Amino acid sequence: MRVVVTQLAASAHLNLVVPLGWALKAAGHDVVIAAQPDIMPLVQQTGLMGVAVGDEARYAERVAAMAPEETIYGSGYSITEIRPEVLTYEYVRDCLAAFASPMALDVNTDESVFDGMVDFCRSWRPDLVIWDSMTYTGPVAAAACGAAHARTTIGRDHWGRLRELFLRLRAERPEAAGEDPVRDWLTAKLEKYGCEYDDDLVLGQTTIDSLPSWLRLPADYDYLPVRYVAYNGPGTIPDWLRAEPERPRVCVTLGNSYQEVWAGRAKLGYPDLFEAVADLDIEVVALLGPASVPAGATVPDNVRIPGFVPLDPLLKSCSAIVHHAGTGSTLTALLNGVPQLIIPHALHDEDQVADAIEAHGVGVHLPPDRFSAETLRTELQRILNDSTFTERAQKTSQEIRETPTPHDLVKDLEEHVLRHRRTAG
Repeated sequence: MRVVVTQLAASAHLNLVVPLGWALKAAGHDVVIAAQPDIMPLVQQTGLMGVAVGDEARYAERVAAMAPEETIYGSGYSITEIRPEVLTYEYVRDCLAAFASPMALDVNTDESVFDGMVDFCRSWRPDLVIWDSMTYTGPVAAAACGAAHARTTIGRDHWGRLRELFLRLRAERPEAAGEDPVRDWLTAKLEKYGCEYDDDLVLGQTTIDSLPSWLRLPADYDYLPVRYVAYNGPGTIPDWLRAEPERPRVCVTLGNSYQEVWAGRAKLGYPDLFEAVADLDIEVVALLGPASVPAGATVPDNVRIPGFVPLDPLLKSCSAIVHHAGTGSTLTALLNGVPQLIIPHALHDEDQVADAIEAHGVGVHLPPDRFSAETLRTELQRILNDSTFTERAQKTSQEIRETPTPHDLVKDLEEHVLRHRRTAG
């Protein structure tokens, strides 16, 4: 069968779907990754075929040029909101409306991307479209060409949770029966291509999720679980990584989105980091890039700043990781059984992920407002000295490895296509 995979034009999103693309390709299927032109160089490095659709994304440039009130972060609504007292019908409805608008989803993929995706799918005629939950070019193109489609999550599925909550709250209000901002937004997209709205276009005919069950949000929804397989892009293993470390090795990373989407505006506090670890008997590998070190900062002798190193092989040698709670970093650490010290960014639900990691006993949540050289040192020493963190992390790693692999998922997707593929619309 022919499969189109599409996602947000950011490497963190691309990396999550590459192993599934490989599995489909290895099973004999034709796979094409369709996304905006500025991510095509990275797509070419995956070994899978790519096709550029629409104009360039230019996320960092566009986000930097927007006034705060023009972004979803300045709208007063958060899709990750979990406080029951806040989640009224009006809040949930208006939050969904804010996301299905130029503040959020239309920033991810503009009209040029929809046009390009639909044109490509109508000419290539895929049997299956696999789409990123933060973009809607996938389901719209699937409707336009008759393909089956499946959504992939890029973290905890707050969009699905909020959609489910909206429908439940609306059912309690007969006067609100006709309200549905997501349906209205999506209908306008579909009408341009002569297609009709269907409820399964909102959350997919099925959803592929690589999170362990305890990290997933509770929902009355049929997920296809798949084992997380780490893909960090092409790279080589440096000589220093081939030997066993002489003392405990700690990785520090801020992830890809830090640079690509937010242009390095998040703050870890490098001088505090260097102060915290300077006299500890550990080796710190900081995946920050030499240019990220502030002018005048002194890098201790036990801190290595090597530039890019693939995270998966690095973590196999590490005793702990300090990171921001991005999906790739979190899951790669879980996969490798490495205890985590999380100082979350404020991009999505990183604080909630950090809480879940701490509650599961595989790491510690250090909120940014508590971050200092002293607290970092204290929590890092706690993780390194308390063996229960490592024991629990290794047990969790084994549980993840018992989840169906992308190879196992191929048969499910083949059957899904037989059930859902239609004549072109």
